[in-house]
Amino acid sequence: MSRTLAIVGVGLVGGSAGLAAKAAGWEVIGVDDPPVLEKATELGAIDRASTMKEVRGADLVVLAAPISRIPALIGDLAPTDALVTDVASTKMKIVQEAEARGLRFVGGHPMAGSQLSGVANAKGDLFHGARYFLTPTERTDPEAYREVARFVRGDLGAVPTAVEPEKHDLLMAALSHLPHLMAVALLKVASDISPEALSFAGPSFRDLTRVGASNPGLWSDILAENAPALGEALAAFAGAMAQLGSEISNRDSIEYRFRAAREAYDALGGILIESTGNNVEIAVPVENRPGVFAEVTTLMGSNGINILDLYVRHSNTERAALVLTLDAEAVLQARELLREAGFGAEVEG
Repeated sequence: MSRTLAIVGVGLVGGSAGLAAKAAGWEVIGVDDPPVLEKATELGAIDRASTMKEVRGADLVVLAAPISRIPALIGDLAPTDALVTDVASTKMKIVQEAEARGLRFVGGHPMAGSQLSGVANAKGDLFHGARYFLTPTERTDPEAYREVARFVRGDLGAVPTAVEPEKHDLLMAALSHLPHLMAVALLKVASDISPEALSFAGPSFRDLTRVGASNPGLWSDILAENAPALGEALAAFAGAMAQLGSEISNRDSIEYRFRAAREAYDALGGILIESTGNNVEIAVPVENRPGVFAEVTTLMGSNGINILDLYVRHSNTERAALVLTLDAEAVLQARELLREAGFGAEVEG
């Protein structure tokens, strides 16, 4: 039987969901501005354009519009028998609105994305292996939750994780929203100290403030929607900074704080440098030219060396370092291969 998925807001995330769902056998319809829908149809992210009236009859509706528009869209949808979910990065307000309207609703938030936006950058594998928060409440229909979880796991290829809406918003405030504000503040502090200060900034400052260059409109929208939880996170952060400030002249106390921070960082999970030394980071200085990253990663892969993680550390517009996390046993071979290919390779730490 054909299943109909309706996507309201066919941008990067919505378009990627459409590509994945079509590959899994769904008929996908979309609601957005006409030029966006035309591009989405051309790229195969949706089968055809649709309307909010038709969307009410879909089997599953994914609300992927800008976060501030989703509560109003929930109002436009009601009444409907369709199962509804969303992809917004804050949940309390949206979940409350959906429950007040009596929708069969399960809040969602994929931890996947890109610095690029728009349906032109959509990818069918965007969600593969990514954590995907689902935010059921005591009022959520268990079968509705199971259906959305099956869609997330089976059709999008993500890993569904249940968390309460309030806890979700606090997590996002601490792990995502607060760091964006910290980057904005640090950039202001440095700029106020000296107009040319940023030209002297090293890699650590650049890494710490990178998210300060995020889309201003998008992030003002997200932060405003999560103001209550972000206020809690900001208060806790201000308290932590005040405590550190009172201990600055006490070397033992500051050393203890850094040790505790290192233990917390090592415990974050995921692919990090393990304290056991099983994983090692190596920095590969490269010129800024097309294809150079592919040369390095292909060299590793073609010789059976698995890259556990990687990131780019920029020094200027002409040069950068590609930092690879490898198994410690592969480091000597990797360095030799890189040197034979004309690359340097420095072990970090």
